[in-house]
Amino acid sequence: MPQRKRTTPLLFDEVMPLHAFVRAVEDGGFSAAARRLGLTPSAVSKQVAHLESRLGARLLRRTTHHVSLTEAGSLFYEHCRRVLSELEDAALSVTALDERPRGLLRIAVPAVLGEVQVAAMAAAFQAVHPDVQVDLDASDRLVDLVEEGFDVAIRIADELKDSTLVVRRLAPEQRILCASPAYLQRRGTPSTPDDLMAHDCLVFKRGQGPMEWQLEIPGGRRGLRVSGPFQANNNLILRQAALQGRGIANLPVYLVRDELRAGTLVPLLPDTPVVGRGIFLVHPHRRLIPAKVRAFVEFCLQAFERLR
Repeated sequence: MPQRKRTTPLLFDEVMPLHAFVRAVEDGGFSAAARRLGLTPSAVSKQVAHLESRLGARLLRRTTHHVSLTEAGSLFYEHCRRVLSELEDAALSVTALDERPRGLLRIAVPAVLGEVQVAAMAAAFQAVHPDVQVDLDASDRLVDLVEEGFDVAIRIADELKDSTLVVRRLAPEQRILCASPAYLQRRGTPSTPDDLMAHDCLVFKRGQGPMEWQLEIPGGRRGLRVSGPFQANNNLILRQAALQGRGIANLPVYLVRDELRAGTLVPLLPDTPVVGRGIFLVHPHRRLIPAKVRAFVEFCLQAFERLR
């Protein structure tokens, strides 16, 4: 009789104490972890107790309805999560050449880009690949893909040269100066970059220094220091302020495409483009890239190509 091919669930059975521990931490208790693993709460508790006995250290503080990490548990948890992720990738890579994309895909993306673009993109990706479960982390913090167990990240930057990651450029981050018709009727329409100095500029707050808008001019670039009565550290807020007629905003085109078509925001200085950065997709270097990651990379390249 031919030997049956071993699958990922059997592989995890061999390290069930580690899996039970990680699930108890992430789900907040033994009962929730048991439901996820298809075990009883007492079985999960015994697996974790066995692990603590082997290590000679207490990993979890237990209460009636909740568990929390000890100092040793916190350190061990980060290693366990990486180990389990690598085991899953190793099992999936065995049949990577003819396998459908499947499993958990963890994606990190900037907050606004995630809300406006990538959330819908991830939903469309899942419609094509229903065996993939997506965990989308939309945050402006710079995540460590390897340490935190992310499969891919989308980043906005001038350039990315991190040799520890595979970097794919998705698209330029096109930006535009715009304002509402009501603001322009009240304050006039700027016709040159210098005119911006007399206008209320809606400033993206980044640190404590002065804010510069970089503009493309004949022969190079010009940095223009701008100011105004309103600033924020979120482009969605600045878009809303522009729609309310509070000033001129410098925003990504993907964020105001509908408003520009509807005329609720008006593009300014069309002959003086705003200098944008790049939108990049990155993922860890691996000899065998899981099918879910390869599929998502290709999907993103095509999706951002259509947005250019």
